[in-house]
Amino acid sequence: MAVVVVIVIVAAGAYVAMNPGTNTTVTQTVGTTNTVTNTVVTTSVNTVVSTSVNTVVSTSVNTVTTTSSATWYPLTLQSGGSTFVNPVMQVWATSFNQYTNGQVPINYQAIGSGAGITGILKKTFEFAGSDAPVSTTQSANYTAVNGPLLQFPETLGGVAIFYNVPGVSVSLNLTGKVVADIYLGKITVWNDAKIQSLNPKVTLPANTITPVHRSDGSGTTYALTNYFEKVSTDWNASFTGGCPCFGTSISWPSSEIGAKGSGGVAAYVQQNPNTIGYADSYYAFSNGLKAAAIQNQAGQFLVPTLADISAAAAAFSSQVQANPTFAITNAPGTGSYAIATFTYLIVWQNQTNQQQGYDTANFFWWIVNQGQAYGPQLYYPALPPNLVSIDQSIIQKIQYNGVPFISS
Repeated sequence: MAVVVVIVIVAAGAYVAMNPGTNTTVTQTVGTTNTVTNTVVTTSVNTVVSTSVNTVVSTSVNTVTTTSSATWYPLTLQSGGSTFVNPVMQVWATSFNQYTNGQVPINYQAIGSGAGITGILKKTFEFAGSDAPVSTTQSANYTAVNGPLLQFPETLGGVAIFYNVPGVSVSLNLTGKVVADIYLGKITVWNDAKIQSLNPKVTLPANTITPVHRSDGSGTTYALTNYFEKVSTDWNASFTGGCPCFGTSISWPSSEIGAKGSGGVAAYVQQNPNTIGYADSYYAFSNGLKAAAIQNQAGQFLVPTLADISAAAAAFSSQVQANPTFAITNAPGTGSYAIATFTYLIVWQNQTNQQQGYDTANFFWWIVNQGQAYGPQLYYPALPPNLVSIDQSIIQKIQYNGVPFISS
């Protein structure tokens, strides 16, 4: 089934405090073809039936920006990975290209965190975006040649749980255990007693639930399943080899639908009744999908908002200070959204191409300073000041022949 989703954001009045200047309108249109797959999983064989979903992301943002007087190397930076961060990444890419007087275009391919990690490890990308950090095991065969792999948060967001239930136009209250049971196939109808008891004033149909998950390697899947591991004993018990019980790719029950990319998941849920899916809140809200209110540790039911996602990061501030890739799912405290996550930039510390390294390091510096102002328009909270400082110190490690591109 071919469907077309057009996501249009009109966000006005972004103010870049560090660089006030001339008003310009940035229009970035990105056409991608996502694959929706129906994945049948047995103990040893995956059968995949594919259809095509064409997702066009059109982002029009009125920005306040200036151009840089610095010297830039006129080349295109090749990168890719997370679809979670793609909406704001496309705005960053366009705005930074303006900042460099058109000298540094950035080709970011929203192909999923798993493919982004592969791209940076094999050096087909100058940098990658991922919602899941790269493990030491993944990078072990490459670091001897390329040096340390640097990873740091570029922004944060919330994994929204959204659904298409005929006759239901409110945000349903759901717990992490209930969502996990839906994806485990233990809860199969919308009026199941466990859902109904959380929503006593809502008339729920007896329709069968069709869960939709990511078919590609996904940092969003990593964040969601990391959350499941913390809140659901049933989820953990389903992993016969023991935990860790999360990852970028998971074996899902055969009755579920797999969709490529966050846009593919949102498109499938939007077009098909009685479905439930997950993606960054941008994909839910910009498609008019209803997001569930997820219960947090304090017992509150919250939809992902900028304030509640930021509160989750703040609740783990000391842990993040010690480890910038610390998972912030299931954060304690009132006002913390339960499935909040960082999304990361990944780059090699030791650059082998001086010109690409210079442009890349300065693009990162621009993102964590000026670029943060664009995030809230697209449902990404700005990084807290302590994370900006952490990021700056990591970016200053990027070097060529032992010389950092940005001095401390």
